[in-house]
Amino acid sequence: MAFALKVYAGSEALAHIRQHGLKADDIDMVLGASGGPKWLTLAAMDRYWLSEWFAQRQRPLHLLGTSAGAWRLACFAQQDPLAAHARFQEAYISQQYSPEPSAAEVAAGCQNILKEVLGSQGAAEIANHAVMRYHTLATRCRGLARFDAKPLQSLGLLAAMGANAIARSAMRPWLQRTLFHHPEAPPISHFPHLPAQRVVLNQHNLESALLATGAIPLVIAGVKDIPGAPRGTYRDGGITDYQFDLPVWPQHGLVLYPHYFARAPKGGWFDKKLPWRRASAVHYRRTVMITPSWEFAAELPGGGIPDLDDFYQYPDYATRRGRWQTALDQCQRLADDLATIDQQQRWAEVAEPLPW
Repeated sequence: MAFALKVYAGSEALAHIRQHGLKADDIDMVLGASGGPKWLTLAAMDRYWLSEWFAQRQRPLHLLGTSAGAWRLACFAQQDPLAAHARFQEAYISQQYSPEPSAAEVAAGCQNILKEVLGSQGAAEIANHAVMRYHTLATRCRGLARFDAKPLQSLGLLAAMGANAIARSAMRPWLQRTLFHHPEAPPISHFPHLPAQRVVLNQHNLESALLATGAIPLVIAGVKDIPGAPRGTYRDGGITDYQFDLPVWPQHGLVLYPHYFARAPKGGWFDKKLPWRRASAVHYRRTVMITPSWEFAAELPGGGIPDLDDFYQYPDYATRRGRWQTALDQCQRLADDLATIDQQQRWAEVAEPLPW
């Protein structure tokens, strides 16, 4: 039987799967990558995790996401996660903007999405959840990159991009990685290349942190002066941690990483165009990545998964929403295959070494 999804595992995770299979209690952390509408590919699988794997979870589960991945995982940490996820999906695919929206207009649209996701109690539920320990990353911009005016911001980002091509650590004059974390910090003791400023999440700063981690440079206005954090302008967490290149090693369990590409992740946003820059396999030694296969992705509308470019390629709202809804419907097959693999305990049969 050919499955629509792929299961990849780092060295320690693969050894565990081949000896013991895989079950929910093996997982101590979940990662959620940036990527804008790409997350829609994972929506049906999210519902499986929430309804089957983590519905009765009693042991702490760490959640770490950036940008759209952070918004997904914010649903996991609410008292009714399936309802929150449904609100998020509907609000996300319902986005409408003018033909050439300003950064302020898009920021207002994102605020509306988050208000739908969080409702009146969501921020407090996430910040105080005893089991689902939520964390996200945002980027505090320095120098010219802190300005919302596009010419100045562009110059600052170009300087950071050039520095990144030399070394990720060379971006420090322009960018500061900021970890907004549950009172219980995530199981990451070291942030390579760019040290992390740590800020404890609470119900008063959580919505601002969520808005900041999704504030795409030049597209969405930055978030100013988040309560409890150093003063400044905060933008997309994907700038520093697009798909993660971090030593994520929980003390005992494994890391679950539902991802939209069957290839080695890129650490930061500026690494996307650098073919030699890819995440360390050592950092993924305890990670299980579950992705759509390339063959399945090619069957989706337009020959690929939903993407930010869809806003430009399909400027008409009805057309874009129709494409995304069709993709959502087709990606139910990923969840169906996931259920088959899980319920028949075929993990050892399908798991492969990491694709890099």
